[in-house]
Amino acid sequence: MDAPMGMSLLPDWSRPLWALLLVIVFAQHALHAGRMSGQPRWWHVGHTLMAAGMAVMYLLPHMRHPGLYRVGLVLFALVTLVEVVAASSIGRREGGLNPLWGTAAAGTLIMTYMMIPVQLRPTWLTLVLVAYLCCETVIWAGGLWQRLPSSRIRPRIPSGVELSEAPGAAGPAPAVGSGRGFGLVAHRSLGIRLSLAVMAASMAYMLAASVL
Repeated sequence: MDAPMGMSLLPDWSRPLWALLLVIVFAQHALHAGRMSGQPRWWHVGHTLMAAGMAVMYLLPHMRHPGLYRVGLVLFALVTLVEVVAASSIGRREGGLNPLWGTAAAGTLIMTYMMIPVQLRPTWLTLVLVAYLCCETVIWAGGLWQRLPSSRIRPRIPSGVELSEAPGAAGPAPAVGSGRGFGLVAHRSLGIRLSLAVMAASMAYMLAASVL
């Protein structure tokens, strides 16, 4: 990043360590994106891009590579726009906004913000984002998303259709009209949850290092 990123909160030796963790995060989400379909695939694609972007930011500071960050600014702004439009469209179809898509769009929006030179970022806003990302780290690490009923229920099956009759079905049919469900639900995989916690923590740490 810019000059403030040379502060003791982010010594040079820590950059490759963060980058290595983020490469592991990248690999996990890329693997899941390749294996899944539908909403989960694109959700993982978004997080794959975020992990790659964060790894690059830790290895290639803004001050030395301003052109790269201008490209990143445009890229993540476009990804954010796509996710917001997709979340709105999916929300209308499913009867409500899926918070997992909301946090995904928030993540790419923060990535867009991080591509802006440090001197142009309001300190108060940076600290607000640090607090948000710290909360997200705890939520992912603790598996708190799984406690939301909407994150445990698949979309409602049309009346008269049993789940066992649907393509790819693997379980008993839910009661029709038993409540809203989403096509993207919280991961039960500890590895994915920890990877998302690591990515949120890496974003919070870099932002904090730029102002503290």
